[in-house]
Amino acid sequence: MQKGYRITRHAGHTADSATATLLCTSPDEMSAWRYFQATVPVPGMSLALWKSDGSILAFRSGPARPSS
Repeated sequence: MQKGYRITRHAGHTADSATATLLCTSPDEMSAWRYFQATVPVPGMSLALWKSDGSILAFRSGPARPSS
């Protein structure tokens, strides 16, 4: 099992998507929180902050994509 914290980006507004992209890993929680808070999700994407045991600490969605 991976130690530390992970920040992932997801297509859509769900954290359990199969299209997750790893943005950052950090061995300590404070660094992970700073990165999570400083990163703004783009429209149609969301961010999740995970503990090493697989539980989610935080999640936020970007704005909805504008309709064409």
